[in-house]
Amino acid sequence: MLREMVRWLRSFVQLVSTQRVKVYLLLFGAIVAVYTGLFHHFYPILEGKPTTWVESLQFVMQTLTTVGYGELLPFENELTSLFSIVIMTTGVVMIFMVVPLILTPYLYRFVRDTPPRRTARALEDHIVIIGFDETVRSLIESLQIADRSVVIIAENEAAAMQAYRRYRWQAQVLWGDPVLASTQNAASIENARYVVVVGEERAAANTILALRGRTRAEVIAVVDDPAFDRYLRYAGAEYVLSPKHSTGQMLARYGFVPPAGLHSDADTVSADHRPRHEQMLWLIKAPILRGSPAIDRTIGELSLFETYHVVPLVLWRAGAFKLLPGPDEVVDSSAMLFLVGRVPDLEAVIEHELRARGSGDRSAVIAGFGDVGAAAYRELTARGVNCTVIDPLERDVPTVIGNAEDEHVLKRSGIEEAHLLIAAVNDDAVNIFTILMARNLNPTLKIVARANHPGAVERLYRAGADFVALQPMIGGQVIAGTVLADQVRILLDLPGGQRLVQLRWLKTRSRMTRWLEERSGATLIGIEGLGRSVLRPGPTDVFVEGDLLLLIGGVNELRRCLRLM
Repeated sequence: MLREMVRWLRSFVQLVSTQRVKVYLLLFGAIVAVYTGLFHHFYPILEGKPTTWVESLQFVMQTLTTVGYGELLPFENELTSLFSIVIMTTGVVMIFMVVPLILTPYLYRFVRDTPPRRTARALEDHIVIIGFDETVRSLIESLQIADRSVVIIAENEAAAMQAYRRYRWQAQVLWGDPVLASTQNAASIENARYVVVVGEERAAANTILALRGRTRAEVIAVVDDPAFDRYLRYAGAEYVLSPKHSTGQMLARYGFVPPAGLHSDADTVSADHRPRHEQMLWLIKAPILRGSPAIDRTIGELSLFETYHVVPLVLWRAGAFKLLPGPDEVVDSSAMLFLVGRVPDLEAVIEHELRARGSGDRSAVIAGFGDVGAAAYRELTARGVNCTVIDPLERDVPTVIGNAEDEHVLKRSGIEEAHLLIAAVNDDAVNIFTILMARNLNPTLKIVARANHPGAVERLYRAGADFVALQPMIGGQVIAGTVLADQVRILLDLPGGQRLVQLRWLKTRSRMTRWLEERSGATLIGIEGLGRSVLRPGPTDVFVEGDLLLLIGGVNELRRCLRLM
């Protein structure tokens, strides 16, 4: 009780020390002094009675506070009454000023809802996220499939309140300085499994250094510039991830059909270190380029599973996707196919059904050569793609100097003959206008774009983009892939919460496909065991201990799968 009273008193003193309250108190004191002097001078003249300074001050305070005059009444002169009325009016005005200036802010501090300063209980083996931005929002969404406690620490009160209101049922939110031991203790950071530090490189390094010796957790630093990798590792980070670098790689890979060999572009379902074999399942992303034999054919006409034993998992077109597309879905030059199969089968599909015929040298234009554009350039040139960069600065790569939203600059870059445009400028409005112009100059151009804000994604698609990578979402997915690696492997994160994941069946008792799908609601796409694999397993197909299961479903379905594992 005493501690609470001291806290209230300290808060009141802090409030009184603010500039506007000081001005109010000075004004009030000046008014009292002026009125006391005037009354002491004029009362004997008007009323014919002597008065002392103390009596004059008493009269002014009685009038201002409207508590009465006692022995000073009655007044003999009307001027004295008028003077009293003026003081009364001043008192009322001053009271009305007290409410908004002092009482309202003081009461607001204790009535308003504030973010918590500590978790509701001590935690173990949990995930601590330091910072709150769009990347963290995406990370929280990706972590929902795992039954693991999450704590968000935000140093800014407004950000902490925003996180608390949005994720109070999915995570515990703390408001505090992550460098302070008190905040770290409040988050049970010493018992955490992972600590994810999101923010500017210098601030991240400072936070990571403060964590040294205080936690057994693996520290993941999420930064813009991957060039700071070794410094952050020296500070104590086990992983340094860059959403910009990952976004650039993704844009490049979504621009062309995977090269021969696949291994540089595919995601294997196997996450362990067993020797690779031809029965292993792989996931690839295959954009449909002009000249491809697949254009204007239906999924049924391609007969990918019947002919090649490859599953068309997703048909993506301008931001909309069809999960397990039906036989009547038409493939066009704006589409992208996500395929699952064995390496020889996938290579056969690419060679006979997807690869463009007679297209000559492949060429790409990259608008913007920041971290995203540079990562895309490295990825494409490694594939043998001829790249031209548009940037306001001279670069040590083939560059057209200028702004990408300038039609003459686009033409000089060779956009009219190019196969691919990567709009990678760090400005959504510039990317939108660049895409509008490029689509007009080259209607068959494959266009992939970077988005910095969720609200820009739909506008980029409307402008003519075939695929848009939302940078914060990519960052969240990359972080989640690292954090959840010991529980689940996320292979594909789709809009609407649908995910393709790989889980390992760890129980000794074998089960059938029907049993798992009925109890979880997820769809089993494939089973991979030692030296064998099954695509589109039937209801009675069996999986045994150690098998890897390829599943697709929403958050609730996949969470149930994890519990069954």
